[in-house]
Amino acid sequence: MDRNADPLVEVENVSKWFDMSQGVVDRLMGREPTPVKAVDDVSFTINEGDIMGIAGESGCGKTTLGKLLVQLHEPTKGSIKFDGDDITEMSNDDEQEFRKRVQMIFQDPFESLNPRMTVFQSVVEPLRINDMYGGYSERRERVIEVLNEVGLSPAEAYLNEFPKELSGGELQRVAIARALVVNPDFVVCDEPVSMLDVSIRAGVLNLMKELQDEYGLTYVFISHDLSLIRYMCDRTAIMYLGDVIEQGPTDDVVMDPKHPYTEALFDAVPEVDPEAERHRANVTGEVPNPRNPPSGCRFHPRCSKIIPPEGWTGSQPAFRRAFQFKRQVVTEQLGPDDADTSAETAAGRAADELLEHGLALELPEEHQSASETGTTVDPRQLDLPNDAEQTLREAAERVVSGDYDAAREVLDGEFETVCAREHPDLRTAGDQITACHLYEGERKETRKAPSADD
Repeated sequence: MDRNADPLVEVENVSKWFDMSQGVVDRLMGREPTPVKAVDDVSFTINEGDIMGIAGESGCGKTTLGKLLVQLHEPTKGSIKFDGDDITEMSNDDEQEFRKRVQMIFQDPFESLNPRMTVFQSVVEPLRINDMYGGYSERRERVIEVLNEVGLSPAEAYLNEFPKELSGGELQRVAIARALVVNPDFVVCDEPVSMLDVSIRAGVLNLMKELQDEYGLTYVFISHDLSLIRYMCDRTAIMYLGDVIEQGPTDDVVMDPKHPYTEALFDAVPEVDPEAERHRANVTGEVPNPRNPPSGCRFHPRCSKIIPPEGWTGSQPAFRRAFQFKRQVVTEQLGPDDADTSAETAAGRAADELLEHGLALELPEEHQSASETGTTVDPRQLDLPNDAEQTLREAAERVVSGDYDAAREVLDGEFETVCAREHPDLRTAGDQITACHLYEGERKETRKAPSADD
């Protein structure tokens, strides 16, 4: 990686929302459409010669972002510049030149290659579409040249083969050849080896590194395989629910993650050494719906490091539990069914049971409270201030009686956190930049959290 290289790709405040139109049911019910926020307000820069990694869980928006970079999707908002020019405002001639310089390698070669086209027909197609090289013979020579370079040698033996006659590794090499045949500058690789056997992955990855040197390529590698990202990439961006939450040199992101989600992501990687001490991720809950992402930091409902308000006198873990209790009450995920509300049980005892249940978190054993059984926890064993515990108990009494409005009124203004109130912009944290309120970086501005109605 050349740190003095010029920017090749500049992504600024880019969003891609799907299902923006109002459906029949929405019109009948008088509801506004609720789009899927696949990519939301993402910014980063890729320099010439970089290998940039984009990592995250399945469904976090990685592939959509990759397709935006090669203009297979139009951004809903924001701008993407390639070599200084906005790709959404190109003329026909500029777009044709862009198509030569930018290519994409897809995840599944069995799907991305036409089963009715031979290897030669698949690889020569970009040359024909872009009107490159003089004629059939020159194009055939170029196809043979690039097939040999990707390890399909002798190339003449593969020219008339159909995809069904090749192995997965050979098919992916054909897909790589098809991307490289136009001699591009920038290649987006979407899970390029995930469909391949482990035994041949390393060979394909090493080939791609060699081709980078030979062609002077700039790569983006999209993957949920963190070991691949670490092996291949100079810099890495971590995505969560359509948002880039951390960026930096790959080794720094791997060895010293700054965002709690990045830390949890690497905690989830299996240890090769069976004797190694395993630390399980201290997160709770499931990934939220991208149609209605949480306000503020999108990871805050699952985060172990959620920030208490000023004046909180209890412990941070106790605040996390109180905040989760409030959240479950407000969304009516916690209800009378979670406590014994039979006639024989006193109302006070039912509220106690609800509190014991609502303050418990589904966590790995190493992160549980000493009094936690997995489904209940003793509030007296938590470092909760007396007034906070009393507020939670009053809310529990209202929930037991089925009066959620009264419970919300009790909790209104209580257990507030900046993590839910404001979306953190990227700020400096060591050699990385991260979207987390834990850090006071060079950029301290925050934008107002989007509401469910936005």
